[in-house]
Amino acid sequence: MSWKKTSLILCMFGFLKEFRPSEPFVTNYLIGPWKNFTSEQVNQDIYPLGTYFNLAFLILVFLITDFLRYKPVIVLCGLSGTITFLTLLLGKTVFEIQLVEVFYGLFLSTEVAYYSYIYAAVEKTHYQKVTGFTRAAYLFGRFMSGLVAQWNTSFGILDYEQLLYLTISALAFSAAWAFLLPSVNKSVYFHRISNTDVLPLPNNLQADGKSDITYVPNDQSRKTKPILLKLKNAYLLLWKDFLRAYTNIHVAKWSLWWAFATCGYVQVASYIQLIWESAVEGKHVNIYNGAVEALYTIIGAAAVFGVGALRVNWPLLGEITLSIFSFIEGILLFVSFESHNIWILYAVYIAFGVIYHTVITVASFEVAKHLSDDSYSLIFGINTFLALALQSLLTVIVASGTIFSLDIRQQYLVYSGCFAVLGLIFMLMAFVTITKFCREGKKFKIWLEPTIDRSLSSSQS
Repeated sequence: MSWKKTSLILCMFGFLKEFRPSEPFVTNYLIGPWKNFTSEQVNQDIYPLGTYFNLAFLILVFLITDFLRYKPVIVLCGLSGTITFLTLLLGKTVFEIQLVEVFYGLFLSTEVAYYSYIYAAVEKTHYQKVTGFTRAAYLFGRFMSGLVAQWNTSFGILDYEQLLYLTISALAFSAAWAFLLPSVNKSVYFHRISNTDVLPLPNNLQADGKSDITYVPNDQSRKTKPILLKLKNAYLLLWKDFLRAYTNIHVAKWSLWWAFATCGYVQVASYIQLIWESAVEGKHVNIYNGAVEALYTIIGAAAVFGVGALRVNWPLLGEITLSIFSFIEGILLFVSFESHNIWILYAVYIAFGVIYHTVITVASFEVAKHLSDDSYSLIFGINTFLALALQSLLTVIVASGTIFSLDIRQQYLVYSGCFAVLGLIFMLMAFVTITKFCREGKKFKIWLEPTIDRSLSSSQS
């Protein structure tokens, strides 16, 4: 199958996966007459479990995805999403809705297969195009989801529960559609295609992440169980790529911001409907959650597209940029803590999300510049895992009621403080970087990015 047909099938799956019009109003559904849960139950007993189980599943699903070669896990992504919202529709007790969060955690973790499939299914020459197509499909799915949700609720066509039928149908169709994807005969770690059986030995792995490759003779490899050989190869390749990436100071710094900022963003996005509800509780006002999600998606897409065309000297100005935007994010969250005006809260959420997606795009390509092609999914996955680990810790401390019993607005004050601290950390980093730059007497360039050493990218395992 040609790469264009494969891309079309994958993009259609991405659109269907993200078409979930019930999500902008899921909190209203849970605390409304359909389920009758309290805001405290949703905040402390239900939502935190999604974070915990996403973290629990992520690494295991990443390894299974590579071992099973993507397609089965993409099908599982559609199935787990279908089960999630079907359980949400049928569940009545807190325990049953907690099961929803377990399946939702699995659903989120299986998305790694969707984002990494392209690197095994198409040629490298088409990576950039297919990545753009899949990202566009993702954004278009979210845009249409918010638009359909708002249209139906504003005109009284469907209520919050009836929107679930649209979500379940789209996800079920996505699972069936995923069977059309062509199977692949390779993966990054467990099924690398090579003319020679390669077994990197542990004592050849050096501190800098480089390794000498020991080629096992064919007769010896036949005596080794294939599964054991694959496991050993996968472990050594994973470890080598890990060391190679995180011993690079540029990758380490951008990954640090990536993990902490993603932690904050996901936490804010997960609980934003509760703070919106606190602003409209007892008031007869229209709710525009779906329209906000649609508008935020379109503005975010335009911002992401624009930042990709900038030629900024990120190695010099990266830390100060991250510092400034971290402070801005902290200020926006402080406004959310203080304000009870739903329109201000909507505007703040849109600004917060657009800034995050714009800067995380910069972080993604800055990290990618210093990685070998085969380690993209591993390093991106580790950064996501660190973000979820931090989010789980934050959830235990401020949201679950286990340590501190904070209401939703107090939680946002904590999130604001976290971004302020992140801004301070990167301001100190920026001071060190710019001071070092000036001492070396280099010409201060803002728009002309210096040539990046691509020696790491050229060395393949």
